[in-house]
Amino acid sequence: TAATAGSAAAAAAARRSHRSRRRGRLVVAAVAVPSSSAAWTSLRIEFKGAPPSPASLAPLLQRPRALRRRGAAATSGARPPRRASASTSSLGEDGRSYFSMGADTLRVPFEMHRSHRQQLVESLKASAASDGASAGLNGAVVLLEGGKELPVHDTDTVWDFRQESNFQWLFGVREPDCYAAIDVATGGSLLFVPRFPEEYEAWMGPRQTLEWFKETFEVDGVHYVDDMSEVLHLTFGAKSLLTYHGVSRDSGRRLPAPRFDGSESFTIIKDARLWNALAECRVLKDEEEVRLLQFVNDVSSDAHVAVMRGIRPGTPEYHAEANFRHFAFLRGCARVGYHCICPSGSRCAVLHYGHAAFPNAEEVLPGEMKLHDMGAEYHGYTADVTCTFPVSGSCTAAQRVVYESVWKATEAVERTMAPGIVYRDMHLLAERTLIECMVSEGLFVGDVDDMQEAHLMSIFMPHGLGHSLGLDVHDVGGYPPGEQRQDDPRIDQNLRCGRKLLEGMVVTVEPGFYFVDYLIRRALSDPELARFIVLERLEELRPVGGVRIEDDVLVTASGCRVLTRVPRTVGEIESVMAGGRWEACEQPLREYRGAAAL
Repeated sequence: TAATAGSAAAAAAARRSHRSRRRGRLVVAAVAVPSSSAAWTSLRIEFKGAPPSPASLAPLLQRPRALRRRGAAATSGARPPRRASASTSSLGEDGRSYFSMGADTLRVPFEMHRSHRQQLVESLKASAASDGASAGLNGAVVLLEGGKELPVHDTDTVWDFRQESNFQWLFGVREPDCYAAIDVATGGSLLFVPRFPEEYEAWMGPRQTLEWFKETFEVDGVHYVDDMSEVLHLTFGAKSLLTYHGVSRDSGRRLPAPRFDGSESFTIIKDARLWNALAECRVLKDEEEVRLLQFVNDVSSDAHVAVMRGIRPGTPEYHAEANFRHFAFLRGCARVGYHCICPSGSRCAVLHYGHAAFPNAEEVLPGEMKLHDMGAEYHGYTADVTCTFPVSGSCTAAQRVVYESVWKATEAVERTMAPGIVYRDMHLLAERTLIECMVSEGLFVGDVDDMQEAHLMSIFMPHGLGHSLGLDVHDVGGYPPGEQRQDDPRIDQNLRCGRKLLEGMVVTVEPGFYFVDYLIRRALSDPELARFIVLERLEELRPVGGVRIEDDVLVTASGCRVLTRVPRTVGEIESVMAGGRWEACEQPLREYRGAAAL
C-alpha cells in the first residue's frame, strides 16, 4: 500500500512538473519498510519543477552493469563500450575486473576463474603423473564449448540463456555461443567469441571488442570462433583436444563433443579424465565461492522470511513464488537455481511440486502447513533452501510433532558432520533420528534397527538426505570417480551425495517427513512394514502433509558451518510470523564441531 501510494504521488508530482516552466530538481527519498532489511527499500522519486534532462540525471542515477571492465581501446568496426563512472565502477585499486549487479550486491573477481583454470591444469597433470599417462597429454589442449541460445521450438524467440556450468566455473563468461581453450602444458587460456555483423548493434547493442573480452575475463587471448582451428594450431601448437566426456549421475545425459570448422584436423581425446578432474575440482569451494554461496543464502533467507510474512489464506500459492523472485531480483539475483516449489496442505508431500503440469496454483487454506523450497542464483551459483511453516502463524499439536522431529534430524546431522565423515552415514543418522522421534510420538512401534533394515523411512522420506551444491543445484562431485549411488544396500532412496566429506565441500542437509498417499497404501499392504505403523496416530498426523527443512552447509576443518539463516525452531518461526524482527545479516552463523567418528 505504501509503495502504491508512493508511486501515485510520484506520478502526480511528475504531471505537475511537466506543466511548470521552472528548472527541475530531483528529490530521492528512501522509504523504509518496517521489519525489513535495508536492502528491501523503495525509492520515491519526486520531481520539483520541470523534468530534469537525461544529462543532469546521469551522475545521480547510474544503471548498474553486469560486467565491469578495465579500460579497453576501441577497434575499427566496433563501437567502444562506455566506461563505468566512478560511482558505479567495480574496478578495484588493484586493477582487477569484477562481475557485479550494482549496489547492495556482491563483487566477484574474475581472478577467481583464472585460479580455477590453474587448478584444473594442476589436477590434470597430477592425475596423468599418478597414472603414468603424462605422455598422453603432450600437446593436448582442453577445449570447452559454452552454452548456446536455444530457440523456443520453431519460433524466433529463445529460452532464457544460462551458461554451461563447467564453462562458467572456468571463465565466468555470460555470453552464449563461445568456446574456450586451455593449454595443459602452460596453463594459457584463449576465449573464442562469435563474430557479429554491424546490424547486431541495432537489435542487440554494442559489439564488444576482442580487447574488451580479454581485459574483462582475464584470459591470455581472445579470437573469433571462425578462426579457432587456425589459432589453436598456431598459438598452442595443438595436436589433440581434451574434451568433456562423461555421463551426469543425475540426468544420465552427456554433453556433445565440441564441433567447429577444422575440428577434423585434431585428435579428439574422449575419456573421463577431464570429466573427473572438473568434478573433483568443483566439489571443493574456494574462498570466493564460499562468499558467493553465503551471499545467495543471505538473499534467499531474507526473501524466504519476507514471503513467509506475506502468506495469507485464500490466496494462490504462486504469490509465494512471485514474491520470492521479486525480492531476490531486488538484490541482483536475476534467476533462481531451480523451479520454485511452493505447496500447501497435502501437496507438501509432493517433492518437486510447482512444475508446469502441477504448478503453484492451488488456494492456500487456513490452518495448513506451507512448504517453500526456493533458492536465488548469482553469477551461476545457487542457494537451495527449504522452509516449512504454519499458514496461521502458530503450529497445531500435530504440525509441531512432525516439524520438531525433522528439526531434531537436521541438528543431529549438522552436529556430526566433519571431514572424514561419510555422507551416506549422515543419511542413515537422519533416518534413525526420525524413527526414534516417531516411536516417542506414537506413530511407530517396534525395534528401531528392524525398522531401518526394512527401509520403513523410504515410505516417509522418499528422497536422499542431500546433495552437493554450487553452480548446479544438484552439483557435481557427490561421489568420487568409480563410486556409484547404488553401491550401499542400506539405503533405498536416491542419495545424490554419498562420499566421505572433505573440508571445503558445500552440501545440503534436507531431511523430511511426508505423508504420501500411494506410499502409505503400499506400506499398509505389506505386513513387514504395516506392523510398525500405528493407524490411529497415522490419521492424526496425516493432515500435516509434509515437512522438509533444508540448509546449505559448508564442511569446515573441524565440523561445519550452516550458511542458511532463516528461522528454524518453532519459536523462531512463530515469532517471525507474528512480526518479530529477522534479518539474515544479523543472525549468527550456526557452527558445529563434528564428531571424529560415528
